[in-house]
Amino acid sequence: MDSFLLSIIIISATGVIGAFIKGRQKDRCLKYFQGLHSHIIRIDKKDCWGIFNIESNCIEVQFTKKHPKNINGIDYNKSNFILYKYEFNSISRLMHFADQINEVEQLQRKKDLLKLVNPNFFKRLGRKIVIFFNIVKDALLEVAGTVMKKSKMSDSNKDKLIGSFKDNSLNNYAGESHQPIWENYIGKLVILEQIIDDKKQEYVGVLKEYSANYILLFDVDYITENKTKKADIIFPRTSAIIRHAVK
Repeated sequence: MDSFLLSIIIISATGVIGAFIKGRQKDRCLKYFQGLHSHIIRIDKKDCWGIFNIESNCIEVQFTKKHPKNINGIDYNKSNFILYKYEFNSISRLMHFADQINEVEQLQRKKDLLKLVNPNFFKRLGRKIVIFFNIVKDALLEVAGTVMKKSKMSDSNKDKLIGSFKDNSLNNYAGESHQPIWENYIGKLVILEQIIDDKKQEYVGVLKEYSANYILLFDVDYITENKTKKADIIFPRTSAIIRHAVK
């Protein structure tokens, strides 16, 4: 079979499979807020809150109160707000306050926190296995890239093929998203540093999870309206890093 035709078939097949995977894949951090009453705090101050519905390409906020809007003299009531993926760069942080859940959910949250701080053997092993396979996948990609350079495919086809393999990863521990040092502090108190518009803010919480794009801190003491509330907060990695561990 002609090498060009073969490359087209491979690229098309991986593209179809990748589109299916990416259409169903949700960010590891964002999915923790699925179905919870949470807040989107935006850099442009256009904040909104309600019940989160997390999709692969957007966050839907379902309002719990009336949001009237008049268009051309006709009154409507908005039921939701949709923030699309290309608008995610406007996110300063996503917040879920612990006092916005019922007693049963409060009890479950305490159990989740206990499991996070004291993970069992199987939980730790499962995480290590996932990370191991993704490190292996990255190594295979490097080998594939070397082989492709020596093949007769055109440069554009080589780039497309390698790019499709990278984009179609089944999770997001791979490449730069994986931080070995952070793995040591999953379930432990850390200090997160966030810088927006040259202003630095620090937050103390339990590192619950991280992905290629976000960091999730659990049980943060957050001051709002002169009150301190417990909150779980998701930060974009573009503006936030784990700076210190806390003893």
